[in-house]
Amino acid sequence: MSDHTRYRDDVGAYLLGAMNDLERQAFERHLNGCSECRDEVERLRPAAEALPGSVEQLAPPPGLKARLMAEVEGDGAAAAERTGAAAERTGAAAERTGAAAERTGAAADRRRGWLSGIRLPRMAYVAAALLLGLVIGFGVAQLGGDDSRTVPVTVAKAMPDAGGTLRISGSDATLRLHDMPELSASRVYQVWIQHGDRMVPARTFEVGSNGRGDVDLPSVDDAQGVYVTREPRGGAQVPSENPIVSVPL
Repeated sequence: MSDHTRYRDDVGAYLLGAMNDLERQAFERHLNGCSECRDEVERLRPAAEALPGSVEQLAPPPGLKARLMAEVEGDGAAAAERTGAAAERTGAAAERTGAAAERTGAAADRRRGWLSGIRLPRMAYVAAALLLGLVIGFGVAQLGGDDSRTVPVTVAKAMPDAGGTLRISGSDATLRLHDMPELSASRVYQVWIQHGDRMVPARTFEVGSNGRGDVDLPSVDDAQGVYVTREPRGGAQVPSENPIVSVPL
């Protein structure tokens, strides 16, 4: 079995934080060498990041996570019975773990259809479903109180593997890019923020051999767009080329 075959179904568990430290470290080592899994992580990251803000945040009872994970890792029918009891205590009202996972997964799909692309192995899926059941049992979705949003980027045709998102929270934003070509030592990527007819120079950044770049940007609440060009090291005051990454707002 190849590494990719072993790890491709773990993307959802990784994004939902359902891995222990050793599993997460092993998956991230695989991620460094697998562009297909990296693409899948970036494709599903906006959905996973939007999940916490889609419901009212309430603290779970002490020790709940430990009890849930103990149920998931239990043995056969006994684990199913114990997990069913845990799900019932958290509002899922399920008799068996499998039924709880299916009903909770179906409810999550109806509420957030964009999460349906996340594939989880059975154990991680049950854990994620139970945790989602906890959230649904404790609160009702409230979208009005969160001004965060995630916007996908558009990249130049010369970079078919590149992509990413712009995560906006209030007036600040984080630009996350993947599979960007590594530039020569004399050049850097530069971010531009559009305000009306002006392209305001923002931060420069570089990417390593993995092609990943994360850039924190302040004051984008009145912006009409965020763009990226390639410029000489040190940056420029005006763009020297058409944008290779575009995020109209």
